[in-house]
Amino acid sequence: MTNTANEVKALIFMTARDCEMYVRQSLASLSRQTLDELHVLFVDDCSKDDTGIIAAGLLDDLFPNRHTFIRNDVQLGKSRNVWEHLRPRADMAEFVAILDGDDQLIIADILEQMSYSYANGKDVVWTNFITDGGGLGGNGPLDPNLSPRRQGWKTSHLFSFRASLLANIPEDYFKDDAGQWFMAACDIALALPILDQTRHYEFMPVNAHCYTATNPYSHHNLDPHSRGLNSTAQQRSAQHAFTKPPLPLTRPLKSAIQRRVVAPAFADGGTADAGSTVAVGGGADAWQAVAGGILAADYPSLLDAQCVAGRNLLTPIQIWALRRAAFGRSERPNVLHIGAPRSALALASLLSGRDAGLNCLCMTPEDVVDLEGRFTASGLTEGISIIETEVAQVGFEEITSTFPDTRQIAEGIKFDLVVVDLQNTPYPAESAFLALPALANNLSPMGFSLCLFAQDRATEALVAERWASVSAGLKFSLDAIGGSGLLVVGGR
Repeated sequence: MTNTANEVKALIFMTARDCEMYVRQSLASLSRQTLDELHVLFVDDCSKDDTGIIAAGLLDDLFPNRHTFIRNDVQLGKSRNVWEHLRPRADMAEFVAILDGDDQLIIADILEQMSYSYANGKDVVWTNFITDGGGLGGNGPLDPNLSPRRQGWKTSHLFSFRASLLANIPEDYFKDDAGQWFMAACDIALALPILDQTRHYEFMPVNAHCYTATNPYSHHNLDPHSRGLNSTAQQRSAQHAFTKPPLPLTRPLKSAIQRRVVAPAFADGGTADAGSTVAVGGGADAWQAVAGGILAADYPSLLDAQCVAGRNLLTPIQIWALRRAAFGRSERPNVLHIGAPRSALALASLLSGRDAGLNCLCMTPEDVVDLEGRFTASGLTEGISIIETEVAQVGFEEITSTFPDTRQIAEGIKFDLVVVDLQNTPYPAESAFLALPALANNLSPMGFSLCLFAQDRATEALVAERWASVSAGLKFSLDAIGGSGLLVVGGR
């Protein structure tokens, strides 16, 4: 059954499967929206219950001549439904908003507010949400100066985007690394390539969406090993989605007026060339440019390191933060690194020629060969020790996950700085929880810093909460590694 419509402001994309208990309230909440210029694209994904029958009747009653109803003969999953059904119809609207068939909109004019934002040039607009159990979502704004793939998952519900952006996404962005259509984390798989293309974002700090977390057929309720609202399948699929290469940025923000900025002095008294200036934009751009100029001048090998560091390089401000963490207590720190090569290469450059120790823990022979090759290609081999260890199943409270077997590190060896960088790695998301307990015996009693880059900020926040509940005397700071990550400080 298809009722076509002329061009409208909003196309509301709804998918549903076996949610007959919720679909009435979902469509009723949409019918209360003050924006009249909308069209509903409703896909019943081969429900085994009466979801499709209920939805078809309500759509006729509530949205006459303003809806398209599709019933799949086999279950496709949300990502394939986007490709098969939403993509060919997206050009009928200015923007697309995503509403699952078991969720509700709880602010009557939210679509109208979003419509104003798109009229004023925004390309992606989202809100925060609550759950039907009273929980508060963790959405928030994105920094337009950083890749959205480096800022975690902040755009879940209610998510909307300029419709024309969908046509630029290749089919394989809706599939995992094995070429199978995503059947979980489909919202992430859609949002990330949309966000890649533009920096004209707007986060509306309102709770406009109610997520039905109690639906017994939701992924997280069907998986006994779920973490919060995320099943293991969702976590695995999210990792595949986040590690895909970003699509080209075609709609950047207009550059701010350039101005001359004098580089600030180093904390240890060193300064940049007094005659040098850097042309930069405003806000965070200014500090990135200043930090980048100083780091490049003081650590020439850093450019060689960045060339072979892999995808999603650390920003200058992040590297500056690692520099401060490394040398905050000692001129010759002993440093341990676990995870992504991008931070290992940056640390190698910062520590080069300082009579400091960099120890890199790898879980497989392939990881050892890869990291050795990167160090050799960059010319950074001095003072570096690559330790091959086994994969261990490590437990922390009720969490068990993979982590390098740290028992190969003698208890007498203490580290001033530990960097655990799990972004763009095959580590499970839960591995982040294990860093502090697994390495506790090897942290310097005179004081230490632990820098954690988990796979997303929500995980970092949960890690901080859990570690703080079982630790005494440690300080936990989110976003304290150049605007990202979790910084843990112990001792003086």
